[in-house]
Amino acid sequence: MSKINTAYYLHLIKQFTDRGDVFTLEVSDPILEYLHQTMNNPLIQSKVLSSRLAGKIFYETIGKFVLDCLHQEQFASQRAISEKKQIEKTKEWTEAKKEDHWQTLLDTIDEKHKEDGFDLDFMKKKFRASGWDNPENWEMLRHEWSTAIDKRIQQQKADAVNKNKKFTTQHLDRQFALMENLKTEGVQEEQAMQAWEMMEGQWTETEFEKKLNIVNIQNKYPEIGDVAKRMGRLPDEDGKERLFIQSGTSHKLTHATGSDIEGITIGNDLHAMMPLELAQYADAETEKLFLKKYMTRKLQIFRYKSEITKPSRRLHPERASLRGPMIVCIDSSDSMNGIPKKIEASLLSKLEQTAESLNRDCFLIDFSVGIRPIELRSRRKQRAMERIGMRVEDNENFAKGLFPFIGGGTDAQKMLNLTFSLLDNQGDRYMNADVLWITDFLIPRTSEDLMRKFKDYQKRGTRFYGFKIGNGKSDWEQYFDKVYEIHYTQPRRY
Repeated sequence: MSKINTAYYLHLIKQFTDRGDVFTLEVSDPILEYLHQTMNNPLIQSKVLSSRLAGKIFYETIGKFVLDCLHQEQFASQRAISEKKQIEKTKEWTEAKKEDHWQTLLDTIDEKHKEDGFDLDFMKKKFRASGWDNPENWEMLRHEWSTAIDKRIQQQKADAVNKNKKFTTQHLDRQFALMENLKTEGVQEEQAMQAWEMMEGQWTETEFEKKLNIVNIQNKYPEIGDVAKRMGRLPDEDGKERLFIQSGTSHKLTHATGSDIEGITIGNDLHAMMPLELAQYADAETEKLFLKKYMTRKLQIFRYKSEITKPSRRLHPERASLRGPMIVCIDSSDSMNGIPKKIEASLLSKLEQTAESLNRDCFLIDFSVGIRPIELRSRRKQRAMERIGMRVEDNENFAKGLFPFIGGGTDAQKMLNLTFSLLDNQGDRYMNADVLWITDFLIPRTSEDLMRKFKDYQKRGTRFYGFKIGNGKSDWEQYFDKVYEIHYTQPRRY
């Protein structure tokens, strides 16, 4: 069997967390066997399929288990390289060396690989009575030796799995218990997911509380949620830029009366659910099974004749224009230290989650006296990989999630030049972009040419929003579609 790579294991975990798919176990592999056993656990299935946060916990916990086991296998493989080189060197032995050393070689191999299937007595029978002079016997020895080494590596891999899986299962249970405690305490899953993404390593209660406190700033300042909706161009946004379209391609209509029943099929339409499935939901012992069948669209439901004979004529609203990327400009000058920094971190977390849920590109420009552009979706994926133990070189030195404060004043010209460069040079990818400034707006005005460009880009579909933190006066508001304001009180220190 060819070696299974890391990407394949992670792909199987991702399929399970996204859709509840459990792979078919067709090969003997200790990691696959543990994954298969874990994914078939009804309790785990119900948690993962009913909660996005549980899915993230499962992916990162089990992903780290896989990486740890593979690292130990890799270490064992590296140790075996020198021994496999010895196998190749036997091809260069002279006849005299073969005659003088074959017995010693067999005893040495037996000492290392007696438990790995190496048959010393059989090989000695082959090499006695001038058998050492037969090239076929040497080929057989090299094959048996190499097979024993591979078996040793596989056994070490299995030992690593057995050693790690108990700890992993217990750790997963603890994290799920923490998640349930959050629900009991009234913490919303969306906020818990933001806190999870802000953490740098394993979920601990202390670290999580610190991040959750930053996320909870959104409760004090509802403007954070409002600006995230604006930036995301979410459907509940008010305004005229919406149009109603007719959908009829699916040929689906609200079900008719019972006489319209054509047969039985599978799906997750609760209005067409068979009574048997409803009974499963009502029974505490089968509720988890019902939930899994619902999430995987495998409930038994009635099939209606009107579903396939009449196209729908339902009108529903959709956005009138495509949503481009989100460009977030964060002020990291000295004036934003303290409470403003925490507000910025909370808002950025909310924006990252919005971009992920909408599958939109999100670009961060961290500016002060200098500028540093960061592509947030790539950074988010990188941080997730690092949490499971897959280290990636951080070219931007931006691994910690919270932007570092550069200090000094604020240079708007550099930031605007980079913003407009993105809008100009990325083609259709940056059409209908949403640009947000998070700052105190104590920013000196720049050249009139750059100021005029605001209106030019707005005419082409770009929207500019401001998130003003502080009480200072500014004349930037005229260039933005909307500016949100946050007023805070600096705590006294005695």
